[in-house]
Amino acid sequence: MKQIILIFTFISTVFANNHDYELKLYEKVISSLLKSDNISVISDNDLKPILEKSNKFTITNNCKDAKVVIGKEIKEQCKDLPWFATNYKTFKYGNNVIGAFYWRKGRPQLKLKTQEINKFKLELPKSLEKYAK
Repeated sequence: MKQIILIFTFISTVFANNHDYELKLYEKVISSLLKSDNISVISDNDLKPILEKSNKFTITNNCKDAKVVIGKEIKEQCKDLPWFATNYKTFKYGNNVIGAFYWRKGRPQLKLKTQEINKFKLELPKSLEKYAK
């Protein structure tokens, strides 16, 4: 019984740390690209619990109020906003995708698209250039 409790505690701690890591990464990358510390975002339901903990993001359900979309799927009415994907497929095939953060084989992957970043007149900081293609 002690082993089960120990394993459960360990797994919970690992997942909590991954969520903290994700949030810090979203905050750093998106606030650097948009040059703002107060950003209204629209997100899918999977990511909302993580983003709600942020001091830099304000979650909205209205595309007109949002500056960026973060998630796997984009609402049709938000198609003109810059989009930060949370999986590779969306990053590769989505329109207006400026970047992505996703996990692959247990490792974090960060990718940015220079062409889309320029399209939205965003500036890619030097610290993030190595993640751009």
